[in-house]
Amino acid sequence: MLASVQGLPAGGGGQYRGYQVLSITPDTADQVSWLAMMKDNSSDTECNTDWWSEPSKPGVSVAVSIAPECLDSIEDLVKETGMDYNVTIVDLENLIEEEKSYRFLVLLHKAAEDWTPEIYHNLREIERRTDWLVSTYSHLVSRQNLGTTHEGRKIEALVVREEASVTKPVIWLDCGIHAREWVSPPACLHAIDKLIENSNSVDPRENLLAVYDFYILPVANPDGYVYSWESDRMWRKNRRPISGEQTQASVFPGWGGSLGGQQANSKCDYGVDPNRNFPTNFYQSAGRDFDPCRESYHGDSPLSEPESQAIQRGVQIMKEKHGEGNIAAFVSIHAYSQFWMSPYGYKEGHSKDYDDHMRVMKTSVEDLASVHGTQFTYGPISEVIYIASGSSVDWAYQNEGIKYSFGLELRDRGPRHGQRGFLLPQSQIVPTAEEAWAGLNAMAWAIAPEFVTNFSG
Repeated sequence: MLASVQGLPAGGGGQYRGYQVLSITPDTADQVSWLAMMKDNSSDTECNTDWWSEPSKPGVSVAVSIAPECLDSIEDLVKETGMDYNVTIVDLENLIEEEKSYRFLVLLHKAAEDWTPEIYHNLREIERRTDWLVSTYSHLVSRQNLGTTHEGRKIEALVVREEASVTKPVIWLDCGIHAREWVSPPACLHAIDKLIENSNSVDPRENLLAVYDFYILPVANPDGYVYSWESDRMWRKNRRPISGEQTQASVFPGWGGSLGGQQANSKCDYGVDPNRNFPTNFYQSAGRDFDPCRESYHGDSPLSEPESQAIQRGVQIMKEKHGEGNIAAFVSIHAYSQFWMSPYGYKEGHSKDYDDHMRVMKTSVEDLASVHGTQFTYGPISEVIYIASGSSVDWAYQNEGIKYSFGLELRDRGPRHGQRGFLLPQSQIVPTAEEAWAGLNAMAWAIAPEFVTNFSG
């Protein structure tokens, strides 16, 4: 019994006691700009803030996690602007503890080797699961090593395919590139399960492996994911050490006294956001992505990180084995907000494939909604959320020529809607994975006529 509850998440450890998440709603473009400036300067003060969402447009709320010693000063600043706000999470540590307790109680009634999709799993458990899949379904599932992280962990995709006499088109899925988005890896693992299960279907419309091969990367950021379990539940980036970088002076000097208080913060000393590290508008990125204290720090140079290099390697391998124009889709799965997004993220304006993207996304989100009624917003990244440079989706589309490159943000809609954001209740893992698969399945069939000769539908 004791063995079955080992590996409980340690991340948290009381470090988020008293942290509150505020939902702040700007009504004007000036207020959006004020919030953006506040965010850009947040790493230069002693006030520990974590922006769960980006300031984007009037009427769209942002969620900000704020340390208890800074709550009063930040609330006063927000009040002075006339913006509405409310406290959506009263104590972040309570939710982290609740997450641990739920997992403990589920594991209490399981044998150590049992797999259950009903809880979040640490990296060791996920690796044990993928080992089992490879050994049990060796005729369908194999491993593809893509690289090694800074801390020496393997970055491995699972290749799911049926033998065929012809070279099939291929679809890429990756999950967990941002460490704290714990509901993302279950979506990739569920996709593998469904591909295996449906390979036995007598209905050819259910067996995607008859049409496509799949490369699926369940945890694209292993070091960050482990750190989010063992040390800091809210960690986002990878774990590469950063040195020699300096932050700028704050224009909000009233936050907690002297400037530069974050210099001892590990967010300034470690970590690059792998999903800002791709070579699309890298050196012209908006905001403060050059600041190592930022959650979205883009690194020293494009593709400097083992995680982004691994994804690049995965695409190279697919091109070598399947052909330059035979990658049917590239999908990167995140959480949260319930979005299905297409290029571009780094600039405004529509891509040349905008109409096809919108058609496929509409089909995908409709099928997704048919499972549990969950509504997704869809459209270009820059319109649905915000302008962001260096993303894998833009890179796959613009640099690698993969027409159907999408980014998903799974459940839920976040604190601005009274929900939990990154701390999605584990009771929602299975329905989240189920509906995500329905959307991905619909996407794959919707694009099939462009990649499969004599496709009949």
